[in-house]
Amino acid sequence: GEHLDYNQYVTITDRMNYLSPVANNVAWHNAVERLMGIEITPRCKYIRTIVTELARILDHLLSNGAVGLDVGAFTFFMYAFYQREVIYDIFETLSGQRFHPSYTRVGGLFYDFTPLVIEKIRTFLRNFPKTLDDMERLLNRNKIFVDRTKGVGLLTKEQAINRSASGPIARGSGVTRDLRKDDPYLAYPDLEFKICCATAGDCYARYLVRMAEMRESMKIVEQAIEN
Repeated sequence: GEHLDYNQYVTITDRMNYLSPVANNVAWHNAVERLMGIEITPRCKYIRTIVTELARILDHLLSNGAVGLDVGAFTFFMYAFYQREVIYDIFETLSGQRFHPSYTRVGGLFYDFTPLVIEKIRTFLRNFPKTLDDMERLLNRNKIFVDRTKGVGLLTKEQAINRSASGPIARGSGVTRDLRKDDPYLAYPDLEFKICCATAGDCYARYLVRMAEMRESMKIVEQAIEN
């Protein structure tokens, strides 16, 4: 990293996060711009918000899909990974790369949205809710899944804070912190969404938080793509 400039280093941020690499691209250049006092355009803020929330869905699909697979719900895993492919297709159309988009630049982006990208995002927003409904029907009240996740992997609120847990892992233990609300950035101040939390602090709670967050991410993307 010492031998790369602020734009070149974005390729490293992809590889720090294999679950949702675009989110790391955005985090990196947000930090660089804050240090340099650079204000990006409203359009850029909205586009970065959209790709970040798509990356959040990508991340949650893998996390919950893998939990399903590990406790015996193979069908659930396939449902989740098919939708990951749809999002990968959006990122490939957007940046030319599926897995390591390296999409952001200091003060902007590698490419602007094209009509085809917008069309693919709208198609995903139309189709994904049905799959999410099916996934919830498969597992939310499945006795085997519930027995294998409820009361397992307990993390109390105090432990989550002391161990610097973040995201749905912290929110599944009752930590109501979310930087999108607590330290608003990009287009988040303009958009309506809820913070999803649970209090049980077990694997089942974290699963439920991730499922709920995917629905909120869809709301965010829908608002942003039409604004």
